[in-house]
Amino acid sequence: MRLRIPAVAVEAILAHAAETAPDECCGLLVGTRDRIRRAVRTRNIRSGRDRYLVDPAEHFAARRAARAEGLAVVGAYHSHPRGSLQPSAVDLAEAFEIGFMYVIAGPASAGCRGDVAGYRFTGPGFEALGLEIEPD
Repeated sequence: MRLRIPAVAVEAILAHAAETAPDECCGLLVGTRDRIRRAVRTRNIRSGRDRYLVDPAEHFAARRAARAEGLAVVGAYHSHPRGSLQPSAVDLAEAFEIGFMYVIAGPASAGCRGDVAGYRFTGPGFEALGLEIEPD
């Protein structure tokens, strides 16, 4: 399955990850089942290098704003500042909503701003999604 995401959203996710490194960043993905419209930064209230938790007040605010536009919060993003683009054991243990999408930002290195990968939670695990990055 493919997930469309605008380049500006990918850049925002990578910038957020770079700013918070070496800690994880997190945010929400607003859009529809097959297309992300935007990434919304949120505060990581469980700050640390291998954990994240979106601030519930910011999550509810993003849901209200998305609903007003006929959209929904369909996923979340976070970074793996020292790890791979694969979901971790912690990601699997803390995932809870089947169909929820996850974008993981990998570490930047040697002049590279990093990379992203997309997944959909299936219940027993994650399904890799091909990210189709749309030009602005």
